[in-house]
Amino acid sequence: MTVGSSAARFVRRLFTKRGRGRESASFGAAALGVLLLAGAALGNGISRTAVEVSDGLTWLGDEQRGEVVQVNPASGRPETRLRVSGADALLDITQKDGMLVVLDRRNGQITVIDLSTLLASGRRQAPAGGSSKVLLAVGRLYIVDRAGGSVVNADPITLADIGAPWLAGRPLADAVTDDEGVLWVVDHGGNLRALDWSDEDNRFVEKSNRPVAGAGPRAALVPHRQGVTVLGLEGGVVLQDGTGADVRATTARQPGDVLAAQTSPSGLVPASIPENGTVVLVSGDEVLRVDVAGLGCARPGRPAVFQDKIYVPCRGTGRVVVLNRSGGRAGDDVRTGGSGDPQLVFDDGRLFINTPGAETGVIVDADGKTRSVVIRSPELQVTNPDRTPPPSPPSPPKPNPHEPTRTRPNQPTTAPVEVSPVPTESGSPAPPTSVDPRAGVPGVPPGVAVSLVSRTAAEITVAVGWGVATAGASPVSGYAVEASGAFTGGSKSVQVTGTSTQLTLPCEGTRFCQNGRLDVAVTAVNQAGRGAAGSTVWAVPPPATTNPPPATTVPNTPPPTTVAPPVTTTTTPPPPPPPPPPPPSLPTAGAVVITGVSGSGYTRRLTMAPPADWAGHNGTCEVVNRTWDYAEPVACSATSATITIEEGINSVVIRAHAAAGGTSVDSASRSIRMLSTEPCPGGRVCQQPKVASDQGATELSSESLTGAGLGLIATAVLLRVGVRRREDEDEQR
Repeated sequence: MTVGSSAARFVRRLFTKRGRGRESASFGAAALGVLLLAGAALGNGISRTAVEVSDGLTWLGDEQRGEVVQVNPASGRPETRLRVSGADALLDITQKDGMLVVLDRRNGQITVIDLSTLLASGRRQAPAGGSSKVLLAVGRLYIVDRAGGSVVNADPITLADIGAPWLAGRPLADAVTDDEGVLWVVDHGGNLRALDWSDEDNRFVEKSNRPVAGAGPRAALVPHRQGVTVLGLEGGVVLQDGTGADVRATTARQPGDVLAAQTSPSGLVPASIPENGTVVLVSGDEVLRVDVAGLGCARPGRPAVFQDKIYVPCRGTGRVVVLNRSGGRAGDDVRTGGSGDPQLVFDDGRLFINTPGAETGVIVDADGKTRSVVIRSPELQVTNPDRTPPPSPPSPPKPNPHEPTRTRPNQPTTAPVEVSPVPTESGSPAPPTSVDPRAGVPGVPPGVAVSLVSRTAAEITVAVGWGVATAGASPVSGYAVEASGAFTGGSKSVQVTGTSTQLTLPCEGTRFCQNGRLDVAVTAVNQAGRGAAGSTVWAVPPPATTNPPPATTVPNTPPPTTVAPPVTTTTTPPPPPPPPPPPPSLPTAGAVVITGVSGSGYTRRLTMAPPADWAGHNGTCEVVNRTWDYAEPVACSATSATITIEEGINSVVIRAHAAAGGTSVDSASRSIRMLSTEPCPGGRVCQQPKVASDQGATELSSESLTGAGLGLIATAVLLRVGVRRREDEDEQR
């Protein structure tokens, strides 16, 4: 029985069945008051439901198609397919804190998906192969380049750099973040560092630096709720740091690459060594070596801990071995669809086993029971995350109650405006596009054209240019360019602020660089969304021949006929049209103006370094919290400002308005995160992003719940006393 139901029954006993109709108000007030008190007492109850309820859906990878698939564990069916890369991709999917980030190791492309719209909000190029790694930590996104020995704090929406990167000075063996948001890195020399991000200094700050003798280039890190475990198995060393119960142990040296669990409790840490069919377990303060090759798992993959059991995927077999803390079998092997390399994914208290290329996967529930889930569904339409979002229909104007309705014959109605056809590269006009004049999105970028820049046997570089699109309800902030064709990967997308860009398209193993076809679409973007696309089709010209064929001589060619030149009549040309008015003076959109953030609470101080065109702008400027629509005026040349923020992620920009009014541009956005100060179980700070009022959710503190609950109970008592008095007076009469 829950506290809420017990409290409601207690309140119900305070009232008799007499006068039920007149007592409904007092009973309702009392019941609501007790529920509010229960929510305040529980701390993790009523007031937090809005921010802690999961969506119940999980994203899995379909690498052969270059897609991520959203599956519903309740129905066991997929619900959404997003194509994020080309075929035969190598996808690393990171889902946490309401964010979905996909890294394709084949080409190094990182894509952030906005789960509210299923659109790509940002893309970024990282080194291809196993060097790159994406980490999500308490609303922040870190991009790790292990070969380059660097870590970048990137905006979780746009993937733009925030502040200065951290440089190790040598390659990194591994990097992880624990549940408290601390970044842990270990380099090839065995130095283990703990780093925090400082909003005030706009950089990483080193908390600790500890040498780990025996750890080297193959060292692996496993994060916990607090701290990490260092597995330097090539040197036979195991060490825990920052966990509160640190462990240091030695074991037999294990040559080969180490595939450690992505996360685990500090008391149970597994790792696989595929080369020798071994799993190493750190169980308490013991280090155990398990020969899983003898269990039929000759090449173990990356293991995972779930409900105090260790799940070890067996490469090339489509099955998973289940171990207990002592390294023995903890149950039957889990069989998956297909015969590939199973991948283990945690989400919503379940373990998902996905074998890329298989039609189905397996869900392991909290009780250890397994069931099937469909991953591939050909009838489910694939969605392009770079598509143009449909414009929201405008609300009709409110009628004037004092104006009578009159209908005149032949009264014209508002019709969509037809955009003039834009010639394509081949000369044929593109079909006209109808644009609703009430929609706030920009118009179609005119004159999309493609030209060859350079070409090699492995790639081709083209230049794409277009005209300025007509602004909608707000100025154009940039353009999205998408190219598709039979080159390696099949598609490529970029976002720019100007009206041209260059694309380098790989074509090794294809004939695209010799005679391919390239489809290019360009869409303009403003605050209202994306407009319709301007597009063109470009044919790759054949390579020039080294030895041109000799000219052919035609025998008996008659001499040319002399023709008298035509008579030219001179006429006076019409005067040229007047030049268009100059555009309003505005600084460069997307420039980095905000360089640092300091302070705490609901007011933050911004440090700014406006470029010359921003500092000398002849219009007005303001600092804007775009998430909550807060704004404060500021001088365009100012080097500091303050802004109000709320709990959660706040997107802050400097906005410049034209002197004549009507148009404006935004600087590069700066993400500011604010956490709730209410403690979670275990003493750590909860991550509770506040929900905006227009999303229909509010968050109440324990103090407000307590006050509201006591007030409602007092109101119920007074109402009850009044009812009793009226009943007694009626009986005396």
